[in-house]
Amino acid sequence: MEKTFSEIKNETDANPNIAELAADYVETYYKLTVVNINQKMADVSAAASFSMVAALVVSFVLMFLSIAAALWLGSLLGNTAEGFLLVGLFCLAIFLILFFTRKKLFYPFIKNMVIKSIYE
Repeated sequence: MEKTFSEIKNETDANPNIAELAADYVETYYKLTVVNINQKMADVSAAASFSMVAALVVSFVLMFLSIAAALWLGSLLGNTAEGFLLVGLFCLAIFLILFFTRKKLFYPFIKNMVIKSIYE
């Protein structure tokens, strides 16, 4: 059912502060958007900080495990240098596999994690 011009005019006359209410609404919506953006940025920053700390801890764990494996292999082979060489070659092989598959495996995984953390 359509309203006539006089009915609409009567409604706006009944509420003369409609322009102020609209301005308040826009300002509140803007502030809410800023708060939401800040929340998302805080979430992404927290995830990035945790990822860096976790990567550091994992690096130390892998380093000590590699040293232990090298010493163990060295004792089995009778030469510690050969143990370190084999573990170093194994780590190099893992690195090369990750390096050559980074665009197909690693980058999409990281991109999906970042996008997921933004939209959660």
